[in-house]
Amino acid sequence: MPPRVKELFENSKLISFGTADKEGNPNVVPIFWKKILDEDRIILLDNFMQTTKGNILQNKKVCLSFWDPDTEEAYKLKGRAIYHSKGPIYEKGREFMQSKKKDKSPRGVIEVIVTEIYSIKPGPDAGKKIA
Repeated sequence: MPPRVKELFENSKLISFGTADKEGNPNVVPIFWKKILDEDRIILLDNFMQTTKGNILQNKKVCLSFWDPDTEEAYKLKGRAIYHSKGPIYEKGREFMQSKKKDKSPRGVIEVIVTEIYSIKPGPDAGKKIA
């Protein structure tokens, strides 16, 4: 992920996370608990997801977007999701949550392996693949 994409992701209070079931029926949810793991992986914490979790178990393809309303800078990330309810990735998510709220643990952790990044800022480069 380019540095500016990482910076905007980390600074966005909420991101939009889109999934679809095996028939292609879409679903989108706002995500507050999120963290970059490394150059091509992020984690999203599941506290109340039902449809989203079911969709990921049926169809690993996901999309997320985030933006800065002041500058209109925006990105869309596509990738493959893996749902974790135990193991090392789950523990990373639990540790992240507990660093902010000591008495909380997520129901699960969604690992997203980012495969494509697009600029979606309004203008002539809207929709341009950048990574």
